[in-house]
Amino acid sequence: MENHIDPQTMLAFIEGLAAMAVLDKEGNYTYVSPGWERYTGHTAEEAIGRKVWEMVPDTHAPEVYKTGKPVFAKAVKAEGVPAFTSYFPRFDEKGELCGVFLYVIVHGMEDAQSLTRRIGELSSAVEFYRQELSRERGARYGLDNIIGKSAAIVRLKEQILQAARSTSTVLIEGETGSGKELIAHSIHAMSARQAANFVRVNCSAIPAELMESEFFGYAAGAFTGASKKGKMGRFQLANGGSIFLDEVNLLTTTMQPKFLRVLQEMEIDPVGGDKSIPIDVRVIAASNIPLEALVEAGQFRSDLYYRLNVIRIQAPTLRERKEDLPLLVDNFIHRLNYQLGMVIEGVAPGAMELLMEYDWPGNVRELQNAVESAMNAADSHVLRRKDFRQMEQRMQARKRRQVAGPGDFRLRPARRAFERELIRDALAAAGGNRVKAAELLDISRTVLYEKMEQYGLK
Repeated sequence: MENHIDPQTMLAFIEGLAAMAVLDKEGNYTYVSPGWERYTGHTAEEAIGRKVWEMVPDTHAPEVYKTGKPVFAKAVKAEGVPAFTSYFPRFDEKGELCGVFLYVIVHGMEDAQSLTRRIGELSSAVEFYRQELSRERGARYGLDNIIGKSAAIVRLKEQILQAARSTSTVLIEGETGSGKELIAHSIHAMSARQAANFVRVNCSAIPAELMESEFFGYAAGAFTGASKKGKMGRFQLANGGSIFLDEVNLLTTTMQPKFLRVLQEMEIDPVGGDKSIPIDVRVIAASNIPLEALVEAGQFRSDLYYRLNVIRIQAPTLRERKEDLPLLVDNFIHRLNYQLGMVIEGVAPGAMELLMEYDWPGNVRELQNAVESAMNAADSHVLRRKDFRQMEQRMQARKRRQVAGPGDFRLRPARRAFERELIRDALAAAGGNRVKAAELLDISRTVLYEKMEQYGLK
């Protein structure tokens, strides 16, 4: 069946539009639809042969004559009635401009209000899904989540803003629990990539034999058990955005040269693939051990270290900014009240003195753990010193280790007490995470579990 439209059907369609007109190359009307007559209040006889700008002074037709390009949905008033009108250029067989088509797409306040409501509904839906996507794949925290007013925090926020303006690789170093991931989130959230993916990877949580396929993906049928469709790696998921490599110091020696190539060439090689894939990813890495020390020990490639250490940020420890401690405690209490369904109003002076005295080897993470434990132990609306009994016991044990008692030279009891408290401190620093505590102690998880059983640590 031939693809065409007969003149009668075309005329019926044109006359059904809100308003339509045709102009010649001088801007004179050559045709106006019945809707145009209703819209302007002028008959076809009054319009034909007259200039469009004489009939509708604020018309946008002159823009089309000047540029030869269409103009979409411009607001126009005729006889005081608002309308949105679109204009399209007409060209002859030689490709020269010979006139303009124009038609009204929205006519009158009622139609305009209806369109406005619909646009508002669509905008709300788009914003909802944008926020959902941001929560799923974007940065969850920003500068406002970094609590404190100390000189160390002011300087840290300045460094974050400087890093956010760049696209260079960032290396964040700092002790466990000092907020390195929070810094990485903030850099991405303040950068031009904030609307793109922020992929978080803990290098210590990926088995060595799976690292390559997890980071770079694999082609279909690359190995036994592989998906028939293949799989995208973490770097591909982060394409156009940022990837956060936490505990980058634990990259295996076989993976380090492959990461170096990614940083140098900005392309990846999927396992079993036959070609490289270009990527555009901003790399943010973090380490709880100074990488320079690992380089000197021969445990980390110096060339990879230099590629990572373009912008370096040192996360301050809590003991370096104890003036921020009251603000942090108030923030934790506020959040935990909501999460735990409690109504804790604050901290008694004696308890705050204890918190200020402690040196916090586990930093902010340990502080949060101590506040939550105290809230669960509290029997009033104010946290008192007795509610921090576990933390006070740890502090006293640390002091005993630092200053040996006079005349007590028995090695075995002292060693057992030291070992027990060291394990307690590591668990506190790791926020109760036994895997991380074992890493801090440089022992296997099996040995840690045996020691915890031996010393009655639950």
